[in-house]
Amino acid sequence: MNDYHRYVRAGKFEEMWKECDDPWNEKGECYEASPCSIATKYLIRAQDQVTTCSLGSGLGRHLDWLNVSGCGVELSETAYRTAAFLYPWLTFEHANIVNFMRTNTMAFPNFLFREILWYILPDWAEVVDILKTKHQGALAIVELSFYDNQKYGLDYFNGPDDFIAKWPFTIEKIVREHTTKQQREGRLMIAGRVP
Repeated sequence: MNDYHRYVRAGKFEEMWKECDDPWNEKGECYEASPCSIATKYLIRAQDQVTTCSLGSGLGRHLDWLNVSGCGVELSETAYRTAAFLYPWLTFEHANIVNFMRTNTMAFPNFLFREILWYILPDWAEVVDILKTKHQGALAIVELSFYDNQKYGLDYFNGPDDFIAKWPFTIEKIVREHTTKQQREGRLMIAGRVP
């Protein structure tokens, strides 16, 4: 069973990871075919410090593919345990992302929010404040998918152009993978330095 939508809408991520087989197709995703993921890897690897905190790291495959040291933070205990088993050379934390950001004392040079912003949207302003307070100079990277017929989250960001306009950090790189004429559907990667 792989219909994860009903779990996501109810905020039941642990149940989703227990009952759905690879709900976001991490095992089958080809990161080398994604301009957004390639740009993310390039930005991180081009720095002197590649240590990265991946928030919402799922099964850990993307963090491993980035070939960095770092920490994956995952809300689901099932996904966290699976990631720790599959990638023992990486560090994973089982934690709520916002709580982790509040209590984390490590100075990561990179923070990656890959496909999780819609799930922490009500807390995004607080996350931005925490980054600005505790992690000045860090590189914040968001990879996020948008949809032409999207309904959720439009009161925060009405499409990728609005998300870019409201980006709270300096902009270092933008990559858009659009698949429709409206230039809304597809993935967006935006990265910038925390002032």
